[in-house]
Amino acid sequence: MNKRREYPDWLQLAIWQTRKSYNNLIYVLIACVGFFLAYFVFSKNRKSSINIFFSLYTIFLIGWVISLYLFYNSDQQDVLFFGRLNFVVIEIVAYFGFYFGYFFPKKIFQFNTIFHIIVLLWLFFLVYLTMFTGLIDKNEIIELDGIKTVFGELYFIFVLHFIILVSLIFILPLCKYKKLNKLYQQQVIYFTLGSSLSIIIGTITNIIMPYFFDIYNLQIIGPIGLFFFFGFTSYAIIKHQLLDIKIVIQRSLVYSLVFSFIIGIYLFLIFIAGLFFSQSADLASITIALITTIISVYTVPMIERYFMRVTDYIFFKDKYDYSEALFDLSEVLNKNINLETLLKKIGVKLKEIFKIEQLLIILPERKIVLGIDGRISTKLNRHMEWYMRVIEGDNMLMINNSKEARLAKTADERKCEHESYKILLGNGKKFHVAMTVPIRLDNKLIGILAMGDKISGDMYTAEDCSLLKTFSYQAAVALEKSQLYEKAKNYSVELEKEVRERTGKIQSLQEEQKLMMLEIAHGMQTPLTIIKGEMRDLEEQIEDKKNIEVLENTIDRISKFIYDMLKLARMENQGSNFKKEKFDLSELLFELVESFEIICNDKDIKIEQDIASGIYMLGDQGEIAELITNLASNSIKYMDSQREKVIKLELKKDAGKIKFVLVDTGVGIDKDGLKKIFNRFYRINDDDHAGKSGTGLGLAICKEIVEHHNGTIEVRSEKGKGTVTNIYFPEMK
Repeated sequence: MNKRREYPDWLQLAIWQTRKSYNNLIYVLIACVGFFLAYFVFSKNRKSSINIFFSLYTIFLIGWVISLYLFYNSDQQDVLFFGRLNFVVIEIVAYFGFYFGYFFPKKIFQFNTIFHIIVLLWLFFLVYLTMFTGLIDKNEIIELDGIKTVFGELYFIFVLHFIILVSLIFILPLCKYKKLNKLYQQQVIYFTLGSSLSIIIGTITNIIMPYFFDIYNLQIIGPIGLFFFFGFTSYAIIKHQLLDIKIVIQRSLVYSLVFSFIIGIYLFLIFIAGLFFSQSADLASITIALITTIISVYTVPMIERYFMRVTDYIFFKDKYDYSEALFDLSEVLNKNINLETLLKKIGVKLKEIFKIEQLLIILPERKIVLGIDGRISTKLNRHMEWYMRVIEGDNMLMINNSKEARLAKTADERKCEHESYKILLGNGKKFHVAMTVPIRLDNKLIGILAMGDKISGDMYTAEDCSLLKTFSYQAAVALEKSQLYEKAKNYSVELEKEVRERTGKIQSLQEEQKLMMLEIAHGMQTPLTIIKGEMRDLEEQIEDKKNIEVLENTIDRISKFIYDMLKLARMENQGSNFKKEKFDLSELLFELVESFEIICNDKDIKIEQDIASGIYMLGDQGEIAELITNLASNSIKYMDSQREKVIKLELKKDAGKIKFVLVDTGVGIDKDGLKKIFNRFYRINDDDHAGKSGTGLGLAICKEIVEHHNGTIEVRSEKGKGTVTNIYFPEMK
């Protein structure tokens, strides 16, 4: 054996007292963490063999830590008992560790009963040999710098027992590795990694270093190595049971690393003290403790934050903020009403939050699917059809990417016997689905959300299920709202289409009526012209010219009516295709006023004019002349004989337009008649207008002429006060 470096007695005592204080603190922390994990895992599934043996394995590991605590705090009288108890606990730990590996992650092969009995009897024999003889632990000696173990002649049996059973802890799960699915393989990797780190550290510091090198100062690091086992192994079991305590595991690992840092500082200071201190043990002990404390106070928070960032990536690479994720999903649902846009944005946001590549949304009633490729389809293939058969209750389905499937714990396990679940078991792997969420509204299935495996390979956690459940309620409302919007939109489109069709039919009928009017008018115009010519011949031959004159007037009225019909029909068919030329509107009005004065003088009507000179416009001069003549004729025809008879014509430029005004002191028009004066064939039926000849088409023709020249016409009138007609034309530029 190598000879250990000798320190002064006072320094050895100081080191021993300080180390024992830190050891006690670490032992208490490890025991608390271990008991918490053991109780938590056991309480989650008390019938599971994995949970039971993990809890027993963990409890006896904590028992080993407690035995170390009692061992290092005992006097010479009890130290041998607690030293042997420490070995016994290690033997039992190896035994339960072996059975934990036998059941983890699931039992594939089986040992017979005789084997189990032999292993148990061997354990009892070894415990007896260790506890009641000196063949394993011969003696424990308390010295200034610690407790030294005197190993017995059969200590190697203890070592073989420990190595064989501990090796089986790894060998048994690894033998199952190829027969396991991807999920279980990952669990084996976590378990093997955590246990390896823990056992290697403990074996080196607590068995190899004391036995072969007579070094006992590093024994404290052995229990710290348990944090690796707690962290990695618990994480593997948690993934299998779909329990999320990764935050506990992470903190355990971080604090293990932090304590390792503190111990490193402590051991370094001990080395420095051995080189430079030569005074009392009390001063050395106080100085080392004070320096270690000061360094820890200022460095531990920074180191803790660093390890938290590093372990966040390991344990929480798929981590998301629950409230922020729910807000983002709610924002997508509330800001989008179009179904296609809504589905696509839901898909993008869910993939972003859960770190998945494959996602499927099925709306069975509407036969709409957001496919894995992100495209909208209206075809339901056979995979989607069996999905709809599966979703019968309100529960989520958790499907491993394998040939197995299991329901969330709230589901009725008896449904697994249903034919639809048999289909699910057979097709789950082919369709790469890890989570299926029904979207329901008032017990009505609105849609189905099928989500693929996470890119990280992790399973969906309880928090994921809670978020998806909350999202499904909001999504149901959003999809129903979208459906109502689509219905309203489709109804609007159908209504618009129906209106267009009916409008087209009406326009077609109007065109047919116009053509019929043209044909009738053309057909009647020629015979009337012939009749009128014959009437002139009769007038020369017959002495009674009065009846001939009445007949001629009747023919003239019919001819005027036919002319107006032809005029209106041609204008409507012609549209804007009429003659346009520049002419002097002022000069045209002067000429028309002269002709109006001849007629008005015979009827005692006064003509007034206020016509600005030099106003030109672009249009059909003949049409404009007919427009003004028609309006003046109406004023003359319906002049009020009980008042002063006046007709006034005005022409000027007003606000960039040409304004023509005709004012008369005629009988006027009531409000009801004023609304209809531009309708075809409309004639006012009252005492003032009775007995006046007319076709009822004059003002309709006037309006057509004005509109053909891009103008507007408006009439103001009041019964017994006369009429004012305003016409606006675009100013010629």
